[in-house]
Amino acid sequence: MNRIKRYFVDERCVSVVIVINAVTLFALGFLKENTPSSALLLTIDYLCVWYFLIEAILKIRNNGWREYWARNWNRFDFLIVILSTPALLTPFFDLHDFAIILVLRLGRLFRLFRLLSFVPNRDHLMDGIVRALKASIGVFLALFLVNVILALGATYLFGDAAPEYFGNPLLSCYSLFKVFTLEGWYEIPDAIVDRTDMPVWAVVVRGYFVICVLVGGILGLSLANAVFVDEMMMDNTADLEAKVDRLSEQVEELKVILESKES
Repeated sequence: MNRIKRYFVDERCVSVVIVINAVTLFALGFLKENTPSSALLLTIDYLCVWYFLIEAILKIRNNGWREYWARNWNRFDFLIVILSTPALLTPFFDLHDFAIILVLRLGRLFRLFRLLSFVPNRDHLMDGIVRALKASIGVFLALFLVNVILALGATYLFGDAAPEYFGNPLLSCYSLFKVFTLEGWYEIPDAIVDRTDMPVWAVVVRGYFVICVLVGGILGLSLANAVFVDEMMMDNTADLEAKVDRLSEQVEELKVILESKES
């Protein structure tokens, strides 16, 4: 029994199952449902789900919940297991007539993230990502508020002229987010301008979207990217600062020794 347990917690075995599961999910994308080949691959997929679930349970039992949950990688791994577990219901319930089947398929695909286990220094990487996300919360919240404010303004200003872009606040938020990404942002104001014969209104439209690009795209997204990268690189910066501090201390000690010898 202990040997069997080791197969579920041994990193080499886990890695093999991760690769098998990834290949299975990739192959399923080429097959139609209700065929013998897809049924075989689905069986392998369900077995992989059970393997990952048992793996998580055994690790929690062996290490205890607090120790297991203390590692960021285990938290990430556990979340993926939880998201993919509902797929185990599909062999027992016919859910094809319900929208929930899409959620179950999405949960199955989340397991591809387990391929990150092959990344060197994955715990160090996860710590950096978590730290960067925490530091970026304020910037993301500010961007969200800017998006909402500008989207509401666009709804009131351009809702009648371009209902396909600004017919309601939610649609406007999506359209403004596309403007923030700078990908084809000029197409939206040009479409609005083409529907009016007022030169002054054309200036207002283009000026409004130029402000949106400057505030949300160039400044907002650039700031968010800078904060995220800075936090990801903090470990390297901290190591460098520690080395500089030690070098400064050694220089000070050397100066004291030289001054004592001269005196």
